[in-house]
Amino acid sequence: MDLEMGVAQPPPGQAQTKDADWERKQRDREYRVAARREKRNRKADEKKQRKLNATILRRMTRNPDKYNKNAERNRSRDIESERRKIWAEAVKQAQRLSAQHDPSGATFNVGPVRVQDDGTVISLEALRKREERAAAKLAERSTEEDEDVDRAQGTDPSRVQTLVLSSPSDDQTVLQNGMNPDRLARMDVRSSSQPSQAAKKMSKTQQRKLEALAPRPAPPKPIIPAGITVPEGEENWLALWDLSDEQLERRVLREKKRKAAERKALRVKQQEGKAERRAARDEKRRVYREIKLTWKAIKEEEKQHKRKLLSVEQEEAKKIAIEINTAERRAAMERCAELGFNLTNTPGVDEIRPKAMGMKGVEVDFDKIQIERKPTEAMPKSKSKRIDLGVVADDSKTQLISTKGGDGREDAGDFIELDAGDDQGFEALGYNHKLRRKLRRAVEAADIKKELLVRQQALEHCLAKNIEPPIELQTPHKPVSVRGQRVLEDGRLETAKQERVRMRMELAEYNKAARVLRKQAKQAAIEAGLRKFAELTGAVSHIANAVSHAEQTAAIFGDESSALSSDGQIEPAEDINRKRARDTGSDGSAEMESTKKRYRQERVAS
Repeated sequence: MDLEMGVAQPPPGQAQTKDADWERKQRDREYRVAARREKRNRKADEKKQRKLNATILRRMTRNPDKYNKNAERNRSRDIESERRKIWAEAVKQAQRLSAQHDPSGATFNVGPVRVQDDGTVISLEALRKREERAAAKLAERSTEEDEDVDRAQGTDPSRVQTLVLSSPSDDQTVLQNGMNPDRLARMDVRSSSQPSQAAKKMSKTQQRKLEALAPRPAPPKPIIPAGITVPEGEENWLALWDLSDEQLERRVLREKKRKAAERKALRVKQQEGKAERRAARDEKRRVYREIKLTWKAIKEEEKQHKRKLLSVEQEEAKKIAIEINTAERRAAMERCAELGFNLTNTPGVDEIRPKAMGMKGVEVDFDKIQIERKPTEAMPKSKSKRIDLGVVADDSKTQLISTKGGDGREDAGDFIELDAGDDQGFEALGYNHKLRRKLRRAVEAADIKKELLVRQQALEHCLAKNIEPPIELQTPHKPVSVRGQRVLEDGRLETAKQERVRMRMELAEYNKAARVLRKQAKQAAIEAGLRKFAELTGAVSHIANAVSHAEQTAAIFGDESSALSSDGQIEPAEDINRKRARDTGSDGSAEMESTKKRYRQERVAS
């Protein structure tokens, strides 16, 4: 091979040979595709032409039957299947009569019969064949189970048999056409046992049809002795035993026409109330849609209730988180005090000053501000307890003012209280709730920074002295609010498993209530649809029209009680006519005809 650019190149002759083979394969493939396309188009054209020829032939001969290339075959099959059906029904009919009169079956030329538990009659021969088939199926199933067990254990009997057969024999050393004779024999057996290519392509349904159409001998003709008649309402199948092919063909055609008439009558019946059913369906959907709209108010109310509960839960969780954080901060400062560190002896604490956010250009002396440190108690709010701190004097002293209500209890609320003097040396500053919150947050942030500095000094001391740092010094300095967790009745937070169980129970209750609502709405919609259908078809006003017609007829006859019976049922016109004739001596046919004519006119007009 020649080397060019570090890549091995094939010889020129070999490359040309490969290209020629590839081109030949491409040409062959294109030819096969074109031939397949041409064959498909030709078959489609032939089918169209056959359809057109059949249409022209039907129009010329006025024959509604379509052209079928297998018409004669189908005709013979229909005749044969009808004959076998008559034979089978005749034998079954004779067996039923034999079970009543002669169970041995000799009188009726049928075998012994037996009445089963369900009341059906079966011959002993058919019962024996059924048992044999069941036994063969059971044996086959047991054989398959044994093979599965052997295969699971690693001993495949088919493979062992193959290995045994494939071992060369000692006395057979002559080869036939270069192959072992034993192997040739096995190949012949395998090819004969395998189904043919046509049978492989045939479906199981087609195989069952062919098996049912296979020629079979006629069963023995049964006999119905004299004095025994066929039960009333049953067809005498034995009288049809020896019908000719023409008679059987006419019988098949009559059955086909009867079924076609039934299908046509069904289609006509289905098309009769199509508009009414469509209107009833629309009415049902409209009612169901209106009922569903009423559920929105219920859902909105439920959502509002859930949002309210969620807000309450979040507030409770926030309060608990603040209490936990306060306790942890207190415990951490106690541990620092045990180690000898506090806010007074830790360097750098005095340098931390509060800094109010969003108050640029406004100076606040935090030394004169004190915040109430006692825990907040839940007290009812009152408008009279608010103190308006409108102005603050320059030389005023800040102190904690505890306002008392009429009941003598202290006000609950962490407000900054300032003693406002009379003299004002600067511009008045309004201490509203936003300003109070900013100042309180600034003071709390400074306190937290001081505590963190003390903790840091204590941790460094522990590390320098090789002392294990206490756990209290590693707790978070801000409240940690776990969102989504509820507070239980005992004060503990809800776990993830309890939350999943609660959500599942709430969903089950919601689905149960929704299922009941949907069922009620569906029932109401169905009733509305039925009512609409009855109104359109006139079924609702039928009874009222009949009653009014009966009253009119009775008024004409001069006897109202003759139109309605004692129990309120409408009597037929013939009974009313008979009563009229009995009372007056005439049948009153003229009056009845005029009444019927007027009633028809009223119905047509309505």
